[in-house]
Amino acid sequence: MPSRASRVRRYADDLGILGLPGDVSAWDLRFDIDDPSHLEPLGDGRFRLRLQTEPGFTEARAVLRTSDGITGVPLEPAAAGRFVYWTAVVGPFDESAELSFALLIDDRPVYLVPAGVSASVERLDRWTIDPLHEPIDTPAWAQGAVIYQIFPDRFANGDPETNPPGTVPWGTPPASRHFQGGDLVGVLQRLDHLERIGVDAIYLNPIFISPSNHKYDTVDYMQVDPAFGGDEALRRLVVATHERRMRIILDASFNHAHPRFFAFADVLRRQKRSEYRDWFVISDWPPRIRVRPRRAPQWVRDWMPVWEDQTGVSVEVVQGDGPPVEPTYDTWAGVPTMPRINLANPEAREFMLGVARYWLESFDIDGWRMDVARYVDPDFWPDLRATCRAVKADAYLLAEIMGDVSPWLKGDGFDATMNYTFRSLAVRFFATGELDGHGLLDHSARLYARHPLATTLANHNLIGSHDTPRFRTVAGGELWRLELATVFQLLFPGAPGIYYGDEFGLEGENDPGCRAAMPWSKDRTVLEGIIAELTALRRRIPALRSGSWVPLAAELDLFAFERRLGRSRYRVAINRSDRPGQADVPGNGTVVWGRGSHEDGRLRVDGRSAVLLRA
Repeated sequence: MPSRASRVRRYADDLGILGLPGDVSAWDLRFDIDDPSHLEPLGDGRFRLRLQTEPGFTEARAVLRTSDGITGVPLEPAAAGRFVYWTAVVGPFDESAELSFALLIDDRPVYLVPAGVSASVERLDRWTIDPLHEPIDTPAWAQGAVIYQIFPDRFANGDPETNPPGTVPWGTPPASRHFQGGDLVGVLQRLDHLERIGVDAIYLNPIFISPSNHKYDTVDYMQVDPAFGGDEALRRLVVATHERRMRIILDASFNHAHPRFFAFADVLRRQKRSEYRDWFVISDWPPRIRVRPRRAPQWVRDWMPVWEDQTGVSVEVVQGDGPPVEPTYDTWAGVPTMPRINLANPEAREFMLGVARYWLESFDIDGWRMDVARYVDPDFWPDLRATCRAVKADAYLLAEIMGDVSPWLKGDGFDATMNYTFRSLAVRFFATGELDGHGLLDHSARLYARHPLATTLANHNLIGSHDTPRFRTVAGGELWRLELATVFQLLFPGAPGIYYGDEFGLEGENDPGCRAAMPWSKDRTVLEGIIAELTALRRRIPALRSGSWVPLAAELDLFAFERRLGRSRYRVAINRSDRPGQADVPGNGTVVWGRGSHEDGRLRVDGRSAVLLRA
């Protein structure tokens, strides 16, 4: 028999559903109808509600007023620490519905209305739910996709004939200005490996013409660099990946380019007479690089002759106070070889939108990862979305933004973010031990609640990238820590991001150390098998790819959570201690993968291990 709290109930009036008056203490209750993480339209007239409260509430109901009457829908709680998140799916609604909340704490009623906590619910004390609200439109293929990131110069050398001058031997310790000869032909030749470990999409760091190995300083956005095999190599790679039901995501910076980029080069040549002068923000003419050698580190003095030769920008030596390097034009992070493109200029904006359109139309790529998205004019991203979706309805748009990305993930810009917050949690629990199991679940619950589920499932949950030290290096070289972090990554909601070489336990400090050549001759690790096994389970068990997430239990070194989809329930427990661990979790479970058990309410996990169970 369902309890009173679990039943949908009808009421004659909503002035005092749980009794009057409501307790008007300063309760911490949060609901924002304009935030899609609180009110997520599902596209069929239904909505997913999420209410955030402090701990202690024993019941919460969404009170809905429609033409059919007043209904109280019970919300399901998920508690992990400082907050409890209550959820329910309501609707469908044929017309606008009015909403308030009724809660119980210590048998005292509490009412939440648009104005805040209230003693009762009166005529104007309700939110209005518009049934025509558009759903968050993230591509279905990207939700839960396993994304494999490749730094092309260091992944595989498939055609030595295209090696740029001065290419060093494969496996040479990485350096900022070295090339090791990786190319797109090499990626094509290694698709068997990517398919074997369960990759759904390949994310390529920039591949356009550029003098650097990272190619974020693009010279020509309309051509694949010949060192990577040129346009034909990309065309062949896209066809081959699509035949294997994989996707291709390209990376670019529309925020900045190389000084040899045609528009900036024209400015250097024609100065104020250039038709492109307003494509950039230039504070002092002519555009030049001021350098104060006495204040500059050695690397700046080393680069001074290279800058003028490679960029065409004159270098002016100055004295006195000021920064060691001071371009007279806006740049990314003060780097003189990366002048910022002024996307507030209509012509510059249209050019970059044309770049995005060209590669989708002409090469059938599947999405874009946009570099330093936070520093681009915010109104550019809705234009980019409209442009890309007009070409390909399920194009995936991924933002590189560190921190809270909510303003960019409202449904009118990006589909997802490179989830550096997820990486921070994984590092702090598995690598450095700063967080215990309680802290990890608390932070994970808040991360999960930050976005609507459609966005959460598409977020690129990485534990390493070309901009971070390798996870194994942060973990002191201990492979088991990387293994457990990867299990967490593959079983938490989102699109897990595998950085090339992590499956082999590759190590490396920050850039350039994290950009080492792929060690193809190295003996395979247990981790490669773990990845293959769990990606196979993700494809076989829909709840692991698209299910919701509920925290279950935590101890000092252990935590457990559940993935749910319909009646399907799968439980995950991970233990970083070298000794067996256990937690109280009601019920029993059947082991699907890993080392542990769940019997009579005791969930057990072997030391430095994880277990996946069917509940």
